Amino acid sequence: MQSLCRDVVRLHRLQKSLLARSCMCAASPSTSSQFSQISQFSTSPTPYHWLLKRNEEDNIFTKLATLYARKIGRSGERKPRESSSGKEDEKSFFEWKLTTNFNGKKREIRIGNSPRKSGEEGKQPKEKGKEEEDPFEIMERIMKQRQKDLEKKYGRRPVSSDDGEQDGDDKDQKKKFMRRMAQLIGYSLGLFVILSIITGGGKHAPGATTISWSEFMNDILPTGNIQKIDVNVEREKALIYTYRIGDARTMSGKPMAFLYEVGLPNPLRFESEVRAMEQKWGLSPDQWTPIHFIRLENIKPWFNIILMTLFIGAIFLLFRSFKATMRKMKMQDITSMFTKSKIRIIDPLSKSARNKDQVIKFKDVAGCQEAKMEIQEFVDYLKNPTKYTKLGARLPRGALMTGPPGCGKTLLAKALAFECTVPFISMNGSEFIEMIGGLGASRIRELFSIARDMSPSVIYIDEIDTIGRKRAAGTENTYSGSDSEQEQTLNQLLTEMDGLVSDHSIVVLASTNRPDVLDKALLRPGRFDRHISIDMPTLIERKEMFDLYLKKIKLEKNMSKTDLAKKLSQLTPGLTGASIKNICNEAAIHAGSRSSDFVSFKDIEYALDRVLAGPEKRTRTIQEEEREIVAYHEAGHALVGWLLPYTDALLKVTIIPRTSAALGFAQYNPKDRKLFTKEELMDRMCMMLGGRVAELIQFGRCTTGAQDDLSKVTKSAYAQVKIYGMNENVGTLSFPQESELQIKPYSKKFGNLIDQEANRLVGRAHKRTEELLMANKDLLEKIAKSLLQREVLHYEDVRDLIGPPNNEEDKGMTDRVERVLPEENE
Repeated sequence: MQSLCRDVVRLHRLQKSLLARSCMCAASPSTSSQFSQISQFSTSPTPYHWLLKRNEEDNIFTKLATLYARKIGRSGERKPRESSSGKEDEKSFFEWKLTTNFNGKKREIRIGNSPRKSGEEGKQPKEKGKEEEDPFEIMERIMKQRQKDLEKKYGRRPVSSDDGEQDGDDKDQKKKFMRRMAQLIGYSLGLFVILSIITGGGKHAPGATTISWSEFMNDILPTGNIQKIDVNVEREKALIYTYRIGDARTMSGKPMAFLYEVGLPNPLRFESEVRAMEQKWGLSPDQWTPIHFIRLENIKPWFNIILMTLFIGAIFLLFRSFKATMRKMKMQDITSMFTKSKIRIIDPLSKSARNKDQVIKFKDVAGCQEAKMEIQEFVDYLKNPTKYTKLGARLPRGALMTGPPGCGKTLLAKALAFECTVPFISMNGSEFIEMIGGLGASRIRELFSIARDMSPSVIYIDEIDTIGRKRAAGTENTYSGSDSEQEQTLNQLLTEMDGLVSDHSIVVLASTNRPDVLDKALLRPGRFDRHISIDMPTLIERKEMFDLYLKKIKLEKNMSKTDLAKKLSQLTPGLTGASIKNICNEAAIHAGSRSSDFVSFKDIEYALDRVLAGPEKRTRTIQEEEREIVAYHEAGHALVGWLLPYTDALLKVTIIPRTSAALGFAQYNPKDRKLFTKEELMDRMCMMLGGRVAELIQFGRCTTGAQDDLSKVTKSAYAQVKIYGMNENVGTLSFPQESELQIKPYSKKFGNLIDQEANRLVGRAHKRTEELLMANKDLLEKIAKSLLQREVLHYEDVRDLIGPPNNEEDKGMTDRVERVLPEENE
């Protein structure tokens, strides 16, 4: 049994190493032929049913041997061992025989779950002078020989995808490159030091006092206490030696130093200027100061020769090193330094697939129930293909996930990567096209080549709209070089997905939040058979998300996670899963910033307001007059929505300034509805105009604070007239929203009619809102004054202040969640 376990471990290591090394080989016709047997095996309708009939040890060992035989691409057959009685013993022994070619010789490798005994029948006699070889050693030699063949053929080792490890040769090349760079830097520093020595490097003589030219001529030279002067022509400096006299002083009365250093404006005229001064003072030539000129001309040629020799030697060494590297590398490897793709592979057999901290399962994805069901079908296709092929079904070639940002498209793809038992190959759409022409199509070919070598496999392309945009018409005004590169990449993708050489053992998944810009050829059946739409989460799905993410933070003990999830799902209409996750994370961060051990409900409220409207800006200076205007503006919104029957339920109204430039806001809870009547749209327009009308009633003037409200009202009015056909004069016509440059499908006279009807509709809403607020002006003042005092009013506060809302049955917060959400036991 110990021998069996040892053999199983060794065989598993061999299989894993071979899988990692072979999955990233460069694609070529010969490489594809090497793996032809693998794809035939994977799509074979006759799997090894007898594996399930063996005991556990036998089953594990045989599966590993089968997997190794499949990946190495050799033929294999199972032979039952014969017991001592001469009959097949299915319970105790079996052996696996691999037939392969090694170094041009045919070899048979037998692997069993126990060693042969000397007296066992069917034992092959040993050849004289040769010992029986271990089959695992033969496998290792086969694998090494295959690796050498690949290296010889492609000029480099294949990149391993197992556990994200980098290739050893790449590390060696980086080390060599760094060593060459260090040598170059060392040579440069050496040359700099030598040049500094020759030119003096700007340093002055040790112990010398530096003086200027004027100080030398007016303060030192007239004293006559100069012993000699040494002039260095190359450095353009002179050293002045004085006599050692203890009480000697300069003309300015300073103590005389023994050595001075002075810079020379013109070394060649220095002696003539000194002699002119001495003649001016009436000194005879025998009293003149000795001046010695020191030159490096006698040694400078040697330094030039040494420098030239070192420079030529450095260039020669670098060139030889570069030439040796070029001999080892092929041209395609040099190009790959600039065009290397960023393909990520998740192998189910790798260590990363078993790391619980990085693994994402379908149970970790809350909401998106319909999308999860369709994605899980792909997992079943890959695990049990024969269940569908025996019925004549063709497996879907791909699926396109669409939806707004943050709804979980990429998260579902990650879950699929760890759920399926086949390699998962992913790449971002922006990583295909770069500045080099033809690179996008090349990376598409490389991506699908790797997928074929590892088939069956899954390819995932995130943000596919980057390469899948609609192709241009080809006119001079619309066609450019960037369009040509993008179209070339798209054409290659279309060919790989469903062309003459397409592979049906590869499933392609893609995601985008802009499906309207994708090319029609990419969306047709046969390429993306399934279109999975992931919408904004509903009330039930938001509760599931809060249930999931609230478990990951440490709440106070008196807080019920179930009740809290119900309440928060009510308070977060229109938020995506990413925003809900951010709310829980921001609550934990805020609790940590307070040095709290638990997350309280106040932390969650803070996170909710931060995500919805931005963080509070308490330090913003706002005048009292503006604060009062904001209070009446928000009170107008809240009161109109409170009184009209078809508006959304009020959650909270506040006048606390936010960093998003908002001086206040009112939060509502919209219903999960898709259809609206003409009366409902009119009530919504009145609620949006409530702030501006309240300013006119209270102050007699309006401000710029209603700009966003007017924009929404205008958009709603034109939609009712032009798109929804809700106007009697325009009729039941619908015109799509066109851009400014697009030709309008109606006349100028008809366009003028549309403008008049939209203006009349907004005027009716404004008049209705004004009449409503004038009739309830006392309630408006109550809400505004309460806002000025408390700054924040919730639903319960407004209800206690002015009474229940109109149609409280739909707008009431009490038990509304329980009426929508199913019971826990359902």
